[in-house]
Amino acid sequence: MEAAGILTPSERRDVDRGLDQIESRFGQSPCPTSDAEDLHTWIEDLLVELIGESGKKIHTARSRNDQVATLLLLYLITQGEVLCRRLSSLVALCCRRALEWREDPFPLQTHAQFAVPGTVGFWILRYAVSLDRIRGHVAYYRDRWREFCPLGSGAAAGSSIPIDRLIQARELGFGQPSLNALASTGTRDECLEYLFLAAQTSLQLQSFAADIIAFSQTPFSWTNYPREFGTGSSMMPNKTNPDAMELLRGEGCSIIAALPEAMMLLKGLPSGYNRDLQCIKPIVRRVVEKLDALLQMSTAFIATLDFDRERLKSSLRVGHLDATLRMERMVVRGIPLRQAHRMMAEQLHEPSASTNASDLNCCDYQTMGSAQPEETRRVAEAILSTIDSTL
Repeated sequence: MEAAGILTPSERRDVDRGLDQIESRFGQSPCPTSDAEDLHTWIEDLLVELIGESGKKIHTARSRNDQVATLLLLYLITQGEVLCRRLSSLVALCCRRALEWREDPFPLQTHAQFAVPGTVGFWILRYAVSLDRIRGHVAYYRDRWREFCPLGSGAAAGSSIPIDRLIQARELGFGQPSLNALASTGTRDECLEYLFLAAQTSLQLQSFAADIIAFSQTPFSWTNYPREFGTGSSMMPNKTNPDAMELLRGEGCSIIAALPEAMMLLKGLPSGYNRDLQCIKPIVRRVVEKLDALLQMSTAFIATLDFDRERLKSSLRVGHLDATLRMERMVVRGIPLRQAHRMMAEQLHEPSASTNASDLNCCDYQTMGSAQPEETRRVAEAILSTIDSTL
């Protein structure tokens, strides 16, 4: 405002000094009870107490509309950075466990049926790849959110006072002023983007939880389920329940539901600020806090998780997991695939059909992105090389 002639150099120094005092006193604590109309008015009133009448000038060429939009955007940028860090840590952990488990045999499934041989490392790498993709999207949107600064948009159309919005944008860490004051104050697209990314993340965490719950059920007992993430039954002494994973699966539902809730809130709003927009803030904050807790819990769980390798080996003998690899060896010898497929299916229906351990070798996989242990190593190390620079 000094550049626009609203504040003298002396007044600007007084404003800076007063705001520094307010930040020092209240920056890490909730605002005290006040009769002020809103946070912005409370700060202005306190500033006037500290420096005098010049404090009343700070609202010049501003509205609560553009201030709220700016604060909400700054909050999303901060939480985008936090989400990037959480995802980076989780992806890196999944990659390290993939390297650790890349030789451990594991029955991969389709349609919840045993399908082909794989490894535990290949299974956990599936989550590293999926979450790393989301991490890239979060980083992209975080940078997009930093591009346009809403402050200076005023209530809906800017101001006749020649405030230099380039200075405002630069001082707040944005690339440039927003391009349309009406859009800046009357939309919450960035909130929807964050909620979509949160929903994507939750879907992956819920899928992971469903896997672990299935792997831990009594007939399989593939996991050495960490006791600190489960409880015993209050009545049945023979059980350990996978509580943390059931809660991860359940709590994730509210994160996913927040996106359509926010979209319904914004549906059909006319141009310009409407008080309905205030209702999106608790939705976003609720999702931010819950997602952060679930990511931290998932990271702690995966760091402790282990598998019963002997039970996994015995499971490989169920369901003719060697069938596809045996069929493909026939194809390599020159038999057309459709014919080889039919021949193998006929062999599996013979009473003497059984699984040969030598036909379950994951090293037989040749394609990129396959369950071949060295391919798991290659992909995990490639992801780690990009993650390490962000941690």
